[in-house]
Amino acid sequence: MKKLKIFFAAVMISMGACDSFLDVPNKTLISQDSYFQTDRDLLRMLSTSYSNLQDVRIYANYYWKQRGLLTNDAFTIETDADLAGNYRFDFSLSSGELRGLWSSHYKGIRRANTVIREVPATVQNPDLVARVKAEARVLRALYYFQLVQQWDFIPLRTPENMDAYAIEQVDIETVYQFLIADLQDLIDQKALPVSYDGSEDYERGRATIWLAKGLLGKIFLFQEKMDQAASLFRDIIDNGDFELTPNAEDIWNVNNRFSKENLFEVLYDRDVGGGNFWFDDGVESSEGTQRNIWLEAMGDIGGYQNLRPTQEFIDTFEEDDFRLTAFIRQLGDTIYYRNPRIVGGSPDDFLSDRVDPVVAKGHSSMPVNAIGNNESFPVMRLADIYLMYAETQVGKNEAEAKRFIDLVRDRAFYNPWRDEVLPHKSTQELVDSGKSLLDVIKEERRKELCFEGHRYNDLRRWGMLTTLVDHISGEQRFIEGRAYYPVPQQEIDKSGGLMTQSPNYTP
Repeated sequence: MKKLKIFFAAVMISMGACDSFLDVPNKTLISQDSYFQTDRDLLRMLSTSYSNLQDVRIYANYYWKQRGLLTNDAFTIETDADLAGNYRFDFSLSSGELRGLWSSHYKGIRRANTVIREVPATVQNPDLVARVKAEARVLRALYYFQLVQQWDFIPLRTPENMDAYAIEQVDIETVYQFLIADLQDLIDQKALPVSYDGSEDYERGRATIWLAKGLLGKIFLFQEKMDQAASLFRDIIDNGDFELTPNAEDIWNVNNRFSKENLFEVLYDRDVGGGNFWFDDGVESSEGTQRNIWLEAMGDIGGYQNLRPTQEFIDTFEEDDFRLTAFIRQLGDTIYYRNPRIVGGSPDDFLSDRVDPVVAKGHSSMPVNAIGNNESFPVMRLADIYLMYAETQVGKNEAEAKRFIDLVRDRAFYNPWRDEVLPHKSTQELVDSGKSLLDVIKEERRKELCFEGHRYNDLRRWGMLTTLVDHISGEQRFIEGRAYYPVPQQEIDKSGGLMTQSPNYTP
C-alpha cells in the first residue's frame, strides 16, 4: 500500500510539472487580439457586412420579389402561401420568407455593429480603422432603412445592446432620428471617401460618402423635409462623378458593373463560392443572384415566373419608350435560345401566344441553374436621385424639376438600334396636357425604377395604397392597417414579452 501511495504521488507531481507542456495554445483559434493585425484583416471583417447584402433573403431574391408583388406592377400565379398571401396582403405570422427578411437584415446589422464595436483603434493603420468603421455605419444605415420600409415597429440594435437576447421595439421615427444623426456625423466628419482608386479589386464597389448622402436625403424625403432632401440630392448631382447610362438596357447589364450611374450596387459572381445559391453565407454558397430563376428563363428551360408584369403596367409605357423593351419581354419579342438542350431550337424563334409577358430587367445571358447569375443590383442610382430631386422642387423651382425629369425621359426614348433619341413629349408637354407635375414624377418613378423594390414604398408615402387592385378582378387588394408586415411570431415568442405584435394582426 505504501508503494502504491508513493506511485500516485509521483504521478501527481509529474502531471503538475507537465502543466506548461500540456497547456499549448490552439494555433487554429482566431481571437480578436490575434486577428486584427493587418489591413487585410480589417477588410475581411468588414466584408461580412457587405456579403450579407447578397443574401437570398435580401437583394438576391426575397426583397425585390416580395415588394414587387405588393404593387400593381406585378402579380404571381403561384399558390405558395408566402407569395400568394403577400399579393393579397394576407400575411402569415409564421411566413418563412418574412422571417427570412427580418433575420437576414438583423444579421447584417449585427455584423456591422461587430465591426463598429470590436475593431480596435490600435491597429497599425488608424486611417483605415476609421474608414472601415464608417463603412460599417453606412451599411448599418442601409439595413435599417430597408427594415423600416417593411416593419413599422422594430428593435434598434446598436453596439451597446447587440448582445442582449431581446430588446423592446421602437417606432420608425425613432429609427430615423438615429440614422439621421449617424449619417450626418459621417458626412460632417468626411469619414468616407468620395471614391476609391480601384487599384485593389477589393476596393471596388465599396460604400462612399455619396451613399450616406443619398440615404440621408431619402430619409428626409420620406419625412417630407423637402429642403433638407433637396440640398443633399443637389450635392450628389453637382459634385458626384455620376452620369446616366446612355442605354436603358445597360442599367442592369452584367458587363456594366461599377456603372457611373450607380451610387451603390450589390455585386454578384456565380463563380465565387460553392456550387449552390440555396445555402446562406459560407463556402458552400454561390455568390450568384437568383433573378434568372425566379423571374423566367428567357431562351432557356426553367425559371418560375414568380413575378410577372401586369398588363395595366405594360399599358402605361408610351410608344417608343425603350424601357418597355429593355425591362419586359412580350408576345412577339425575339428571344434567342441559349440552351443547346432545346432540340430543334431556332435562333429566330419567338415567344408563342401561350407565354405571358415576363420581367427582363436584371436578366442574364447565363443559363438557369442553382449557382445563379452575375448581374449587380443597383441599390441607389442617379435616375432615382434625379426624380427624387425633382419631387423636392414641386411647387418651388418647377422648371428645374422638369429639366431633371426630361433627362430621365430622354434616356428612356433613346433607341440603341437606331442610335437616336426618338420623338416624345417633354415634361412641359405632359403638364400642358393636364397632368400635374407630381403625377408625372410618380409615373416616371414607376416605369424607371420598376422591379427594383421602390414602388410600394412610394405608394405608401404618397397615400396611394388604396389604388392597389387585383390585376384580373379590379377589386382592391390593400387591407387597411396592413401597410407594413407583421412581426414574425417566432421573434415575439422568444422575446419573453419584450416585443409585441401590431394590433392589426392577430395570432
